[in-house]
Amino acid sequence: MTKSYTVSVDAGNGGVNAVIAGKGKLGYKSHYMPSVRAAATGDTLGLGSEWELDYQWVDWNGHRYVTGDDVTKITKRGLERHTGSNRYGNEFHQFLVAKALAELGIKDGEINLTVFAPPGLYVHARETMLEHFMSDPPVTIYLKGDKAARHWKYSNLTVWPEGIGAAACFVVDKNGKMQNTDILSGEVVLLDAGAHTLDALQMSDGNFNPENLQHATWENGGVDVHIRQPILRTVHKAHDDFANVTVDDIDRVIRLGSVSGDYMLKVAGQEINLESLLKKYSERYAEWTANNIIDGVFGGLKGIKSLILFGGGAYRINDHLKEWYGDKLLDTKKHATTKGIPLEDMNAVGGLRLALLQQGS
Repeated sequence: MTKSYTVSVDAGNGGVNAVIAGKGKLGYKSHYMPSVRAAATGDTLGLGSEWELDYQWVDWNGHRYVTGDDVTKITKRGLERHTGSNRYGNEFHQFLVAKALAELGIKDGEINLTVFAPPGLYVHARETMLEHFMSDPPVTIYLKGDKAARHWKYSNLTVWPEGIGAAACFVVDKNGKMQNTDILSGEVVLLDAGAHTLDALQMSDGNFNPENLQHATWENGGVDVHIRQPILRTVHKAHDDFANVTVDDIDRVIRLGSVSGDYMLKVAGQEINLESLLKKYSERYAEWTANNIIDGVFGGLKGIKSLILFGGGAYRINDHLKEWYGDKLLDTKKHATTKGIPLEDMNAVGGLRLALLQQGS
């Protein structure tokens, strides 16, 4: 009997958030990795993990790569990313999705896949993703340690505008059941703060309002331009030993520091604490978001019932926007269907719940 899986992958410019339906308190299993790769050989001297770097590699389309956080440990050369409007559905995008699904434990079978595109790019991106994901040959991918290559095919592909998934988290529970709630009634604005883009969606009584489509996606409006790159420029000027530090190093320190409280970047015996820089540019990013989008497009939320903020960049600006806009900014920790979901997982989890809702109906 062919195995089947329901998965949702938000493969963004900065990171990949993937979830698969399963057991547990939140009803899913998740995987995250930065959206970066580099060519790798996988060669070894056979010295063991005590004397030799141990890292995961992956074979894909006849090439071997190292991905995610392992990239910052292994090499600074030939780093590969793809940002912007042409990335959706291309080889690199498909690779990120496949690698995430392999990390979630899938080895074979049929995949009911949900993916996302920025609302301002949605119409074209959707057609491209449907064409490439569904018409290409079945996926073949091989992870270090696998006894055989993994093979699967996509039996169904659903593409949602980024933001719809996050909204769905409030009205669909982990089992794919609609909830009796008025939380999306009236005018609601959704802000998805990603690495490359900041997406702004207005919903009216739970439906997307296309009148604001021209303001839906702000390219170069994410944390890369506003936070990571300014920090990187400062780090490069601090000492010659920091000359080879990349944005991936900055990203890793920020992510790990958000959990541990340690924002120290260490290179060649030199170290620099990024915490004050992170606070400085996070506040500036919050001001930019408020001035250009919340006030500039949505009138300072006058006539708007609620603002829903999510995405990896949300952590950087949430407190500032809460101070300025008060209770209009919804707190996901206080709602039964969103409590416990990390802000960066909101899109992917909502996409998964919508897929379960569709299956149930």
